[in-house]
Amino acid sequence: MNKKPTKSEKEHELPIQELSLIKSETLPVLAAGLAHEVKNPLAAIHLHLQLLENEIYLVEDEKLRSNLLNRIQIIKKEIISLNRLLQEFLKIIRSEKRSFHIQELNELIPSIISLLKPQANKVGAEIYFYPGKIPIQLEIDPIFIKQILINLIINSIQAFYSESSNEKKRKIEISTGVENDIPYLRIADNGPGIPQDIQHKIFEPFFTTKQEGSGLGLALVKKMVEEMNASIEFISKEKEGTIFTIYFYPKSIKDITKEIKGQRNEIEK
Repeated sequence: MNKKPTKSEKEHELPIQELSLIKSETLPVLAAGLAHEVKNPLAAIHLHLQLLENEIYLVEDEKLRSNLLNRIQIIKKEIISLNRLLQEFLKIIRSEKRSFHIQELNELIPSIISLLKPQANKVGAEIYFYPGKIPIQLEIDPIFIKQILINLIINSIQAFYSESSNEKKRKIEISTGVENDIPYLRIADNGPGIPQDIQHKIFEPFFTTKQEGSGLGLALVKKMVEEMNASIEFISKEKEGTIFTIYFYPKSIKDITKEIKGQRNEIEK
């Protein structure tokens, strides 16, 4: 028997024609509007942080003053990061070409885990990192990696909210390594999993089952992954958890095709 879609699912389900229109025309407008709506509050927050910072210098307790100033610096850093993300979001939506640099993937991950650890702890979850050896130097974008990880880890954290409390140890495991000569980044949790009937929709723009979700998180993740000449796959079982794996390919199909054509031309000469 076919299950009837719930009201919340219907609200977020769009006809294919409308979805293609959103992808091609509406998203750049949405991106510009989002940047404008978010940038102004961020500027106000930054200004008030500066005022607060000046007042903190008046605190006599040296240890307390130092702790407060450290927290201010963390907030400032994240505001700058959010501003940068807005610009990156615009570039992604507009399909602007980016240049990537060789980065050590394992070095980018610990700071992101530290940032999200308090949120994970609130739901009784621990984040673990298992760095594997990656013999190939990867051309990646550290900003993309950060935002991809933040999105996927927060998804895991939010998933724990939706399940009833039990005695199992809640875990989010980040790992890197190589499978079949392909470097990977993996994010796994032992949460409630993604229902089978909506798994095919999770990367669609504006599809969400969360009351306050925008439905852009995973769509943006997929776009960033593809921009880095990588692919993203996932396995999810209800009541067992979800695993997202990002595979990084050293060369694109286009580059390989060019090389093959060049070799053929050389042989024919």
